[in-house]
This record gives sequence, structure tokens and C-alpha cells, in this order.
Amino acid sequence: MYQLSSSLLQMVYVARNPKDMCVSYYHYCMLVHNLKGSFQDFCDLFLKDRAPVGPIWNHILGFWKRRNDPNLLFLKYEDMKRDQEGAIRQTAQFLGKTLSESDVKVLTEHLSFNKMKQNPAVNLEPIIAKKNGPDYLTSTSLRFIRKGEVGDWRNHMEPDMVARFDAWTEENLRGTGLNLD
Repeated sequence: MYQLSSSLLQMVYVARNPKDMCVSYYHYCMLVHNLKGSFQDFCDLFLKDRAPVGPIWNHILGFWKRRNDPNLLFLKYEDMKRDQEGAIRQTAQFLGKTLSESDVKVLTEHLSFNKMKQNPAVNLEPIIAKKNGPDYLTSTSLRFIRKGEVGDWRNHMEPDMVARFDAWTEENLRGTGLNLD
């Protein structure tokens, strides 16, 4: 993290609710790494910081502690979904760019979920084809850009898993001032 102190580097960091992050990462691992395990097993690994992306709290809280650094913009996925135009304006201001209302509208359309889902580069199609073979994407319904929804964890997690995630999140965020609901 010491490299963040470079005055030339500007970084936008996006944090996400851990339950939604886990669901998203599970589907990513199925697509990119051919994961075959159950979602329940993946959640267990995620909660034990043993999923390939872990440990997430060191990562998230490391950037949260630096959120006031002049070269770091800390955003939350849920806020970006709630107010995409506001997130675009905030990012432009952080980058020292001036946007007209027309620019914001064009960017809002360009960065819409449907546009992102249709973009092969954003959807990692070249990388997935290289890793899994050129015909892989025609043989599976899996995609990198899936739903883009806040709260999709409700469609995947049983109440006992939700309780475990909530306790884990509360334990790790206690006293930090960060809320990832």
C-alpha cells in the first residue's frame, strides 16, 4: 500500500457488501477457474478467508483507512447502483475532469449494466476463451457480467449462512465507521 503515496497515481476503489461479493465471486470462479464445488462450500471457504480472493478484510479495510488520501477515491458498489450519475460526477471530480450534463448522460448510458454486459472486453470473453478454449462460452450460460444487482445474495443464501456472514461482517467492521449494507 505504500505505493499509493505516489502523487501521480490516482486510484478508484470499489467495495461491496460481502454477501453479494461472495455470490459474485462464486460465479466468477465457476466461469474462469471451472470451480465445481457447491455454493455452501464456497461460502465456508470465503468466511474462513480461504477463497482465492481472501482475506477480504485486510484488502477492504486497508483502502478504507486511506479513504481520505488525495489520490484515492473509495466508493461502494451499492451507492454506485443507487446513484450512477452521482458516482460518475464524483469520479470525474476526483480525476480533475469537468463533465457537462450531456457528458454525464452519455456516460450513464455507456456505463449502464446492459451495455457492460454486451461488451466482450468487459465480460472477459477474450480471456475466458484463451483459458478455456474458443468454444467454451457457447457451451455455458455463465458470464462474467451476470446480474449487477444489489442484494442478489437473498437468492442464494439460507438464513443460517446470512447470520454467519452478518456476524463475520459486524466483527470485522466494528469500530471502523464503514458500513457495507
